[in-house]
Amino acid sequence: MSTHCCAASSPPPRVGRPRAPRRGGPRDSPRVSLTVHLDGFAATLPLPTLRMPLVKNNDHPVWRNDAMKTTRFRNARRPRALAATATLAALSGPTHAQSTLTLYGVTDAGVQYLSHADGRHDAWRLQNYGILPSQIGVKGDEDLGGGWHALFKLEQGVNLNDGAASTPGYAFFRGAYVGVGGPAGAVTLGRQFSTLFDKTLFYDPLWYASYSGQGVLVPLSANFVDHSIKFQSATFAGFDVEALAATAGIAGNARAGRVLELGGQFTSNGLSASVVLHRSHGAVDGGVDRAAQRRDLGTVAARYTFASLPLTVYAGVERLTGDLDPARTIVWGGARYQTSGRFGFAGGIYRTDSPTPQIGHPTLFIASATCSLSKRTVAYLNLGYAKNSGRSSQTVYEYDPTPLAGASQFGAMLGMYHVF
Repeated sequence: MSTHCCAASSPPPRVGRPRAPRRGGPRDSPRVSLTVHLDGFAATLPLPTLRMPLVKNNDHPVWRNDAMKTTRFRNARRPRALAATATLAALSGPTHAQSTLTLYGVTDAGVQYLSHADGRHDAWRLQNYGILPSQIGVKGDEDLGGGWHALFKLEQGVNLNDGAASTPGYAFFRGAYVGVGGPAGAVTLGRQFSTLFDKTLFYDPLWYASYSGQGVLVPLSANFVDHSIKFQSATFAGFDVEALAATAGIAGNARAGRVLELGGQFTSNGLSASVVLHRSHGAVDGGVDRAAQRRDLGTVAARYTFASLPLTVYAGVERLTGDLDPARTIVWGGARYQTSGRFGFAGGIYRTDSPTPQIGHPTLFIASATCSLSKRTVAYLNLGYAKNSGRSSQTVYEYDPTPLAGASQFGAMLGMYHVF
């Protein structure tokens, strides 16, 4: 939401005995209005008119405001317009400069049953985040004219179980950046989502859900990138490109924490395809220098939405190599279906193959159903089964502890979320 004020040229009519205007202009304040912008809509509200003194009482002028009680201003022989009026008028900017400021958030929680929750025992628990990560944030956008605009975002994750930050130690774990956009695209600087996340998320049939392939496809350390510069192009003939570069900024060690990413996407009618290349180097942590180690990752994915029915199918493959993580190949597929009413369904299968015994060959099966209770409130049911063998320990809920090596896991979560 944003506000700005504008002043009309004509003063309000005088009330009471007329007085000569002061040198330099009339004593009366101009009419002032307040314009409020919210989600693309604008409303102009007139502010109460301030009038000249009506009476004099013991040399204390009394001012009268149409919408307020009479207020005395003592020790003022020549009353001036209220400072607030002048301030509001001064804040009035050029007519082309429109700004928006949005406070937003998500609250999501549910009850979860999980087998082998600690590796051996089952558990019932209240669980934060089932479909959308619980969060609160503020973002802004200012029109700079000529097709250019400035933007920023500050976003924090919230754990509804105890009200704490989802990740301690961060004021804005889920993003803190500023940038500028123009006809060709936008450049942002700060802590932000990786290109790998941006160009993979909506090719996963479960999208943001905690029961999804995101914990498999995107290493948690690659979700967000600190000290990063990102460019997201506009879409030209169905193509768009995204690139990201980051470094830890350690003097004499430029490779430490370096991240380089390039992603591209093509969309035509109901078909979309995405390609992402990611390379990241280890950081210096606790005096241990892992800058020589790296993670190389490539992803190719596609989705197709049918014109005749609300069904989208998904498929993709990812290959990860390097020293930071065990090598693996992941293949996935699934679908989303949205009925004409309030119900939606999604399902996905994610198969991992790795020569490393601790990773092994697990398969993750996910099914999810949603029911819209209103435009902003949704109830859901998530079901998941992780089939493990050997020493593999794939989880159902992406942030839960891993089960006992070789033990399969079943999970079910019934919950709701509200978006504001």
